[in-house]
Amino acid sequence: MSDKKKRPAAVKTAAGKTNSKQNTKKSKADAERYAKKLIENKQKEQLLRQKKSEEIKKKRAQQSEQQKKAELKEQKKIQKKNELIEWRERSAVRLKSFRKKFKYYTSKKFLGSFNYGRIFLFIVVPLVLIILGFVNLFKTVPFNVPSEIRSYEYKGRLEDETALCENVFKAQQEDYLNELEIRGSRKFDFYINPVIKVEDDGYTHNLCFGNPEGNDCVLIATIFDSEGEVIYRSLGLVDGTEINDAKMFESLKYGIHNVKVAVNVYDKKTNEKIGTKYAEIKLAVGVDGDEK
Repeated sequence: MSDKKKRPAAVKTAAGKTNSKQNTKKSKADAERYAKKLIENKQKEQLLRQKKSEEIKKKRAQQSEQQKKAELKEQKKIQKKNELIEWRERSAVRLKSFRKKFKYYTSKKFLGSFNYGRIFLFIVVPLVLIILGFVNLFKTVPFNVPSEIRSYEYKGRLEDETALCENVFKAQQEDYLNELEIRGSRKFDFYINPVIKVEDDGYTHNLCFGNPEGNDCVLIATIFDSEGEVIYRSLGLVDGTEINDAKMFESLKYGIHNVKVAVNVYDKKTNEKIGTKYAEIKLAVGVDGDEK
């Protein structure tokens, strides 16, 4: 009787051990799958965080670049305003000096001691010269060309030979020069189309900026608007060549734009700047040059 009772007990113990091992294996497999799933979720979260961080960095970089451009534009405006203030202060000093002299030369004491010939010589002639001087002052290079354009450095980079053409006939050059009022240095010559037709995409095929033969120097042309913003700048142009195809740096509104072109001249060997000239021209965007 005692043997019969013990045998079933032994069978139950073996089955319990077998089930316990299976449950242990199943729990271990579930734990591994859970751990693997946790790792995968963490990796996904990490990738999402990295992607979001990159997007934030990119957005901040764009905002920083826009802010720098805005600050640079504001600095240019302030610089131009300061230059105008300085010029006004100098003009005020000159005007004060002129008034003082004018008051003296028109006084009875002075007029009583001179005849009309001397009055004309010492008052009218200087007055006319002063007026002419003020008129010419408004046409000088420093007054019309921003300092950053006048001081632009040439580092030896020339226009691609494939984009260059030979100078147009002298008759055509003279036609361009007759339509332009070029002012500045007398050490070199240049010519450019007075009315440049620009397509909607900013390209032009009739820039006609040329460095005549005999200049023996390198020219760089800069087209800018009334606020001093650069619209186009060429590379170095050697004598005897011209460039017709070009692309504006920024998109322009449809219509006629009154702009200026400043041309700096540089020494071929030393790249040192020699002088500057400027002229007023027009950009005809999407229209003919004779439209207004």
